[in-house]
Amino acid sequence: MIIALVFVAVLVLLCAFQVALALGAPWGRFAWGGQHPDVLPTGFRVASAVSVLVYAFLALVVLDLAGVLDPFPNSFSRVAMWVIAGVLALGVVMNAISRSKPERLVMTPVALALAVLALVIALRGPVPRTVEGMVLDDGGTVRFCTVVLESYPPQCGPDSPRVANWDWSGLDHEEHESIRCGTYRFTAVVDQSTMTVVTRPS
Repeated sequence: MIIALVFVAVLVLLCAFQVALALGAPWGRFAWGGQHPDVLPTGFRVASAVSVLVYAFLALVVLDLAGVLDPFPNSFSRVAMWVIAGVLALGVVMNAISRSKPERLVMTPVALALAVLALVIALRGPVPRTVEGMVLDDGGTVRFCTVVLESYPPQCGPDSPRVANWDWSGLDHEEHESIRCGTYRFTAVVDQSTMTVVTRPS
């Protein structure tokens, strides 16, 4: 989680930098190979604005794997993170060979930090998170109740995710007709509409 937040914090700083360039800040020597050392021409300013969208996408992928947000399937984010790590590694090389000395001195360490953080995030994959609430088995599907409906027998709300790798053995629970349920605290990897249990409930 901390690594992901550091990665996103660096991206936020880069976004602010690119926005400033797009708005006409005279910092061109630090970007785009230093071809225009002061205010960037229109084409490069547009490119700086577009790069903010790219950084936003990177942040979403990282926050998805960290379990902070859930915009993409984990299978997509895993692959995307490896691609991002590779592109950032290439960025280290490109900044290191830039003809602009300010860009080499400032942006190469930034690119290197991002590349290392991206590699660590890619190697770790999705981060499990701790959840607590009612788990309900209706005889066919086990769900984590984001909302418990006022009914008998108990029912989960319509947006409640399915729980994979659930095992009732040894767990205290209630039974209502064909339904088993109980309130538990456990860690799971959340992926869209599915939670995969990592550690057994307590």
